[in-house]
Amino acid sequence: MKKRLERALELRIEWVMLVDTQSILRAFFDAENKRDWEKYRSFLSPDIVWVLHSKQTMVVYEKVEAYLSAIMEAYKNSDNTFVCEAVYKSSDGHKLVAILKNNLGERSCDIFYFRDDLIVEEHEFILG
Repeated sequence: MKKRLERALELRIEWVMLVDTQSILRAFFDAENKRDWEKYRSFLSPDIVWVLHSKQTMVVYEKVEAYLSAIMEAYKNSDNTFVCEAVYKSSDGHKLVAILKNNLGERSCDIFYFRDDLIVEEHEFILG
């Protein structure tokens, strides 16, 4: 129990140190590449909606548990990572567009919506 409390405090301290949504997003990507799912979860709203657009299909994941389950399954037995090539932020700072490229050379365009410094919605477009 003590370790869990210490980890929660550590995550909160890291969170407070982040100053804007662009910094939050970069820390979110870092947690994903490191497969630090506890930290990754801390960036997500409990009511997150993730809309994944790939080829001719669209899949919608609602709520943090479904989102985490899907992302963890996607990385199962994989050491793929990605880099953020560009980030564009709206004037209010609540919407960000990121162009990502994985180690296989595949790109995606991800649109993130923030509320209260948490990701509440993500639209991911797999570009190939």
